[in-house]
Amino acid sequence: MVEPVEIDGRSLTAHQLTRIARGGAKVRLADAALDEMAASRALVETIVARGELVYGVTTSVGAKTGVPLDPSRFGEFNRRLLETHDMGLGPLASSEMVRAMLVVMLNNMASGRQGVRPVLALMLVDALNTGRDFKVHLWGSTGESDMSAVANIALDLYRDIELAAGETIALINSSPLSIGLGALAFDTLENLLESWPLVAALSMEGYGANPSIVSAAAVRSRPLKGLAHAARGIASQLQGSALMSEGGPRHLQDPLSFRSLPITLGNAFDSFEFARGLISVELNASQNNPIVSVEEQRLVSVANFDMLSLSMALDTLRLGIAPLVTGSTERVAKLVDAFWSGLSVGLIEADALGLPGFNGLAQVHKAITAEARLLAAPVVTELPSSSHSNGNLDRVSMSSLAARRTLELAQLCKSIMGIELMVAAQAVDVRNPQQLGSGTTRLHAFVRGIVPRAGGAQRVPHPAPLLDALERLDYRLGDLG
Repeated sequence: MVEPVEIDGRSLTAHQLTRIARGGAKVRLADAALDEMAASRALVETIVARGELVYGVTTSVGAKTGVPLDPSRFGEFNRRLLETHDMGLGPLASSEMVRAMLVVMLNNMASGRQGVRPVLALMLVDALNTGRDFKVHLWGSTGESDMSAVANIALDLYRDIELAAGETIALINSSPLSIGLGALAFDTLENLLESWPLVAALSMEGYGANPSIVSAAAVRSRPLKGLAHAARGIASQLQGSALMSEGGPRHLQDPLSFRSLPITLGNAFDSFEFARGLISVELNASQNNPIVSVEEQRLVSVANFDMLSLSMALDTLRLGIAPLVTGSTERVAKLVDAFWSGLSVGLIEADALGLPGFNGLAQVHKAITAEARLLAAPVVTELPSSSHSNGNLDRVSMSSLAARRTLELAQLCKSIMGIELMVAAQAVDVRNPQQLGSGTTRLHAFVRGIVPRAGGAQRVPHPAPLLDALERLDYRLGDLG
């Protein structure tokens, strides 16, 4: 039996979130988290009983900040505040997106910094473990908390209970849509990035590319951490290949889409590591205003709902991926072009019909890559308006847009990498090198176990079966052995 993921508000990872959201893993609250929630809620109730003015807890919000609330109407205010923000539009989030949101909401509560009652967290645990779904609209957040998306969930999940003082502001001043979708994208891209050096190595075999780019001398000359990681990944796959012997490569200088492979892959790895640091923090950081400080026995006004660091992490990640996918489409274009590859037109034997072979698939690859490249544009520079709430909310991070773009990019990258792999395998068959590397041999066999070589009367196979197999493998090609 698979152990449930323990949620403690301090140590959630993107991989754990993905296991729960996408893999259906169960969750449990850590005992310490329940204790911290109880202590923080007791502090909130003490402050409320003293009659202190606290934003969103004992006063109104936004343009009416500072207007005291009637204690007898806390429950009504909380309900109507949720309804006020229940204005999301656009497409509905998928089940895995909703589950990712629920995980982030639960982890945030478990930290004890929200000051909500433990019962709210336990209801989230039950929703996750029973597979309960919610209708959540994806449009409507500026990145200064995902208020409309949270309202979609809270109005449904907590419809049968009255929310206590400060609980609605704690719920809506959070960013579970941005963080949840960003974490799903991050986990997917991690697997893809670790697999891409293997695919690149097979493309090099199919092209007859010069492996000097991954030599120890080349790596020493430019000591970038990502470059070294990429070069090691490619070189390990080419071990034993005829390319590595004297006279193996076709040219002294290949096109840059091949020659710069360690650089473009390395840059993606370095961008990923920058994003990893920020996303790891944001997964377990507070997005609330105010925050509950049990240590200082007070509620502290902050701007933790500003998700600039998450947007910057996701923007950097997408920008790092962009050269990788454009390089991939250039490699595919070179492999199917007889002038560049020295192989048959479209990577199939000439026949009386004059069919173009893999050229059609290369066009599809180019179209998908164009979409991916356009998604890389950064969002942290956006400022839709400074007039909302009397100018109080005068900057935004657009983190939910950054997260949605990154998740869409990750999905496109699956097809981009899968098509390159399929074309590379066909190029290897046509070139028929004397000896493949140890890793590229396994990878080529994996592809041929799913899609046949195209030739003669055999039509160019559709990439869907290979993409389905990669999905089952979770795009971890390193697991091939």
